[in-house]
Amino acid sequence: MKSRIFIPKGGSMMGCLDETRTLEYGQVFVQYSGHKKGHLFGDDNVRIGSASDESFIIVGKVVVAKNPCLHPGDVRVLTAVNVPALHHMVDCVVFPQKGMRPHPNECSGSDLDGDIYFVSWDSGLIPSVQDSPMDYSPAPTVELDHNVTIEEVEEYFVNFILDERMGIISNAHTVFADRSIQKARCSECIELARLFSIAVDFPKTGVPAVMSPNLYVKEYPDFMEKLDKPTYESKNVIGRLFRAVKEKAPNSITFKTFTKEVARQAYDHDMEVEGFEEYLDEAFDYKSNYDFKLGSLLHYYGIRTEAELLSGSIMKMSSSFTKKRDSESITMAVKALRKEARTWFNQKPPGLDESEPDDPYAKASAWYYVTYHPSYWGAYNQGPKRDHYLSFPWCVYDKLIEIKKEKVNMRRRRNLSSLEESFSRALRFS
Repeated sequence: MKSRIFIPKGGSMMGCLDETRTLEYGQVFVQYSGHKKGHLFGDDNVRIGSASDESFIIVGKVVVAKNPCLHPGDVRVLTAVNVPALHHMVDCVVFPQKGMRPHPNECSGSDLDGDIYFVSWDSGLIPSVQDSPMDYSPAPTVELDHNVTIEEVEEYFVNFILDERMGIISNAHTVFADRSIQKARCSECIELARLFSIAVDFPKTGVPAVMSPNLYVKEYPDFMEKLDKPTYESKNVIGRLFRAVKEKAPNSITFKTFTKEVARQAYDHDMEVEGFEEYLDEAFDYKSNYDFKLGSLLHYYGIRTEAELLSGSIMKMSSSFTKKRDSESITMAVKALRKEARTWFNQKPPGLDESEPDDPYAKASAWYYVTYHPSYWGAYNQGPKRDHYLSFPWCVYDKLIEIKKEKVNMRRRRNLSSLEESFSRALRFS
């Protein structure tokens, strides 16, 4: 579960450099777009910028950080100032050129290559004490006295796979920060933050991050959802929030999995179109193929649910992939599968005569039937242990919408006709 909380007086902004050399060290320029947002939240630090009536310039103390944020010094407190020469910069945080060390580098070793920063001007979130930033100078690279051979490239690649430790280090940091009284300032977290920086640079330097035995953890807080590992109930704010949001309202109806009973409740008879039975065998074969390919994608990327894959709102995935780096390839894979399904839909069934017209609505109805009807529940996942997938018919969502609209209109016309008939009968007897 992601610990994401909406901050009214804050936002995610791209980092940029002050090309005018106006900003001094310790200063930033922050302007965000919105609809009277600053006034809605009674923000005294907001000043209306001259660039637009719907953009707002922040003046005063701000807190700036960038994910991943492991070292306490990654959180920087800076002063936002109004610089007329920078009024064209909207929805970004502008850092100064001046100073002994770039502020972006102080924030998790960033280098302004498209990084996104968290910026807040909420006084309740600005730390009263600021820790010194960590030194993010990369480790010396491994130098060779000869040209690199293909065997060395292969060995380097294998070592990268074997020695990749960012996920392990990050998880250990979360555990120590949760259990220690000093939180992220404890000695274990400081050392893990240093190792994480080395692990980030490992693909470029070839220097692996080596964890000492005392930094490996055996138990995880419940909010990390390590179901296959020993867990404990976190007493801190993230743990309390985690358990609070998991509590379901007593009157709400939610389904964790699509069971046969849920299928009975969810099935919509409006989606049945005359003649859909002729397409059931074909629809069953296509759905079996679709589910196999969908399940393969989920397994390959290590994504838990169909809903996460299709919506792009992925909570967890395999450590070999990252959402930031691989989201586009995941989206393209899903689009390719949906496109292939529509190609199947546009093909005529093998047993149908060429002169005989193909009914797309009956076919779409069959696709819905083999997915949602209780008689087909569990027919596709008897071999592999996986959920009953539901997205197959929605590859032709436009046809399903037309079917539903037509059924609703038919009922409306019948009700209207019945009302007119009753009204006419009443007039005759009056």
